[in-house]
Amino acid sequence: MPLVAVGVVTPVSIGIGTLLLGSDDSEAAGTGVPAPMSTELKAGDVGVPVMYAKLIRDAADDCGDKLLTAPVLAAQLKRESNFNARARSLAAGEPVDDEGSLTDPRSAEQRAKDEKAGGDGLSDEEATTGPGSEDGSPGGDLADASKAERPVTRGIAQFSDADWAAEGIDGNNDGVKDVLDPADAIPAQGRKMCELLETAKEHPGYRGAPLELALAGYRLGWKTVEEYGGVPRASGADGETYAYVEAVMKSYPKMVVPVGGAVSGGWTLPVEGPAGTPYHQRGTSWSTGLHTGVDFVVPTGTQVKAIGPGEVVTAGDGGDYGNQVVIRHEDGTFSQYAHLSQVKAVVGQSVQGGTLIGWSGDTGNATGPHLHFEVRTGAGFGSDVSPVPFLRAKGLIL
Repeated sequence: MPLVAVGVVTPVSIGIGTLLLGSDDSEAAGTGVPAPMSTELKAGDVGVPVMYAKLIRDAADDCGDKLLTAPVLAAQLKRESNFNARARSLAAGEPVDDEGSLTDPRSAEQRAKDEKAGGDGLSDEEATTGPGSEDGSPGGDLADASKAERPVTRGIAQFSDADWAAEGIDGNNDGVKDVLDPADAIPAQGRKMCELLETAKEHPGYRGAPLELALAGYRLGWKTVEEYGGVPRASGADGETYAYVEAVMKSYPKMVVPVGGAVSGGWTLPVEGPAGTPYHQRGTSWSTGLHTGVDFVVPTGTQVKAIGPGEVVTAGDGGDYGNQVVIRHEDGTFSQYAHLSQVKAVVGQSVQGGTLIGWSGDTGNATGPHLHFEVRTGAGFGSDVSPVPFLRAKGLIL
């Protein structure tokens, strides 16, 4: 069966708000329509760890009416904990411990920035009424007395103990609601954000777009957002929440691959070349009597690329497979690239669709130069499945 490349990524709209926050005391206004964005989360150090991508997508998909998107949840998690499942915030007066596994997820630079944004240098009068508000009415800033000390928060989604008791869920159905388990915390984060977005839509007069209001509510609690009449101002007592909302709004578009970008992060075929031996062809050349992948007939030295976002788990000698690379993708599927003349990828490397991982060849048990490609349910030999449905589902073949 011929393999025919087709379109890679379908543009969609985020649909719930662009960055509307302005300067320090400006009002959020307008209903800007976001530019089309890819649905594929960017994997790796600058994006989303592969192991969490599916959890994030599923959490967003569980929110009806497309209110919530995976890039927003991903940007939140990066801001909250930098994807550290065991992160916790610091209690008041607690010294910073950068050595432990339970630590403030923010960098020292970010902590200093947040403290500065929090209005520590305000005069007593400013702290009582807030800038831009003579009488402390809603929409200004709250008095220090009304700003409760932040509780310690824990886990990848930074829930306080009280919030987790009320909102935690058993996302992986193992009988335990564990705030330190991303399989529980990420779905709980998605559910909470979905509820906040529903509530925010009912308050068009508040300062901020619905997404901005929901983010502020996640950080402060909706009751406090109501008291502020929207997102807190940058120079007030809760300026750090303004900075949080602003940071997430600016970063979520960066959590996805470019629209239509087959070679810049989406999904793509591993090589440009005709298909050769198909999956499960019988023959004596293979130890199982069946061909465990599909072959692409290409000359030695052809660039071989990762088919999609993932993490390299094997790179090097693979016995009969010769030089090989195996990549784990965000949904738990693995792809294998064999008989390479040279391997470029290294174990632990985060890759995107189109990342160069090696060059084709005829190393190992091969009768001529080609790329042997497999899709697997595990990293090792014997877990192969037909690549055709997988490639078709990604829009790579007809």
